[in-house]
Amino acid sequence: MHARKQIALGAGLIVIFFLGLGAVAATAFLPGYAGEFGQACLSLITSPFLMESAIFFLSLTLLFAINGWRRQREGSDWVKLDEKGIPIKEDS
Repeated sequence: MHARKQIALGAGLIVIFFLGLGAVAATAFLPGYAGEFGQACLSLITSPFLMESAIFFLSLTLLFAINGWRRQREGSDWVKLDEKGIPIKEDS
């Protein structure tokens, strides 16, 4: 059941990303300033270097956000080990 939840979350994020990209592309067909702004955004998004770097930084930000949320929910993953590598339980 846990794997299905992860697959659904990943698929949902991909769908939201492409719907947002489609919305930006759709604004390029609007009349007037909105259409010009949409065309400028679309050209920036689809230029090779900017697209790759933007996706990299977006992915990195998303990775840090998900990891921060997981740490907030599950607590710190800091573990102390003894000299044999066995975890030490602390009473605090």
